[in-house]
This record gives sequence, C-alpha cells and structure tokens, in this order.
Amino acid sequence: MNLKVKLRLFLLMQYILPQHGLSRMIGTLADSEWPWLKNFLIRLFIQRFKIDLTDAKIKDPLAYKSFNAFFIRELEDPFPVSDNPRALCSPAEALLSEFGDIHLGMLIQAKNHNYTLDKLLAQQRTLARTFEGGSFATLYLAPFNYHRVHMPIDGMLEELVYVPGDLFSVNLATTHHVPELFAKNERLIMIFNTAMGKLAVIMVGAMLVAGIENRFVPFTHSEKKSLQRRDVADAKIKVLQGAELGYFDFGSTVILLTEQPFQVNVPGGPRVKLGDSLGVFKR
Repeated sequence: MNLKVKLRLFLLMQYILPQHGLSRMIGTLADSEWPWLKNFLIRLFIQRFKIDLTDAKIKDPLAYKSFNAFFIRELEDPFPVSDNPRALCSPAEALLSEFGDIHLGMLIQAKNHNYTLDKLLAQQRTLARTFEGGSFATLYLAPFNYHRVHMPIDGMLEELVYVPGDLFSVNLATTHHVPELFAKNERLIMIFNTAMGKLAVIMVGAMLVAGIENRFVPFTHSEKKSLQRRDVADAKIKVLQGAELGYFDFGSTVILLTEQPFQVNVPGGPRVKLGDSLGVFKR
C-alpha cells in the first residue's frame, strides 16, 4: 500500500470514526491505575517515542500512578523566564509549524490552506478585530513532547471560552488536508491583557485527546455541550511569564494571537523548547 493510499484511509477514518467516543475510551485506559496495564503502556510509549526522563521531576517511569500521569509529567526545572520584556516565549515544547502577521482576518493553517480568525474565535467578531494587524504562531505538540502549557509573557487573565467541536488529528499530514481544521476542533481560548496588548492562548484538542485542562475554571467537555464563556476580568488574575496555564491529556496544538505584531526569530530551528524566545514585538 503506497503512502497516498495510506493517507487517504487515515483521513477517511477520522471522518467516520466516533471521535469523541474513541477519545473517551482511550482516556479511560490512560487513567487506569492497574499496575500491569499502566506499566505496559508506559514501557511501550517510551520504546516507541524514545522518551528521555532526564528533565522530569519523577524520573522512574513506573512510579507514575497511571499512563496519563506519566504523559503529563512535570519538569524538574522551572520555566526559564526571559529578561527581555518585549520577548514572546514559547508556551510549550513543540514544533513551530506556522507563523505570520494577521491580514484581513486570515491565518495560515498549512500550505494552500488558510482559515479565518472569526471562526477560530467562535464568531466573536469584536475580539477578532482586536487581533487584526497582529501576529500568530502555531505550535504542534507531538506525542513525545512535554504537554503542559505555560504563559508566554506577563498578563492579566480576562476571559476563557470553551468551544465544543470535532477531534480531528492535528498532525502535519492532517493539517495539510482537512480545511479549517483548527476552527473545527474542540478548543479552549484564554484571553489576556499584557503590556504588549491583547494575547490569546488557544489550546486545540485533537483525536485521542481526552481533555483540555486549565488552572482557572472547570469546563464540561462534550461534543453535545454549547459554547461556554467565563468572564474573569473582575477577579484580577495576574499570570506571570512561565506560570502553568493547563495541559493536554494527549498531543495537540497551541495557537498564539497577539494584538501587536511580533518578529519571529528562532535561530535554533522550528523545534522549540519550553521558554525559548519566539521573537520580539515590533513596537
């Protein structure tokens, strides 16, 4: 079977499989604390993805109570805070797959595939207009990456919006073939006010992601639920650069939107570490 046929079958399966039901089932297995099952899954995962636990807080892979606890493992060292107040740091260990300025409300998903800011932000048009003329960056978290998401710059949390949706895979093959993928999938939008203007940190769900968790407000995850919005501006929640925002229960994507444009500069290449500078704001 050639690669084109395999890709077509992979894409077709995502359309016909019960995405949420399958993800919940995998989530149940990942949360199991049965020693024989969780140890088997952890060993298999380490072997398949060559996981290095050198930087993990818990270095013994079998000391985790479940596969999911292992998957969302914490790091031993804190987030490296930048001494440049105009720097935007990477909120995750990831692949910087796309970036650019936001023009006419359009963002780049992949080559020959664009999508609208309106749809990404669940038709919040006033909010979308805030980011017109700003910049975006898309970061893909592979299964072997660290899966906690951190604050890229100091800010005040103003609003959280949970958007129900599909759970297509967000790997590079799918992003090149499923139109408006990031605007279709389940996602959590966090809006901050920073010294550089508004910032949106958007955690996008994916196939087998049993949940998107945040540190501020609990949400009910279900394809049948409607959009859920929480205005927390009055709570005056200050979030410092490097503070944990939440985590994925499996691999996924983070999209950053900034009101002020920033110049991307990643001399080490598109694979970035947690806290690496993605670039500096232009003004």
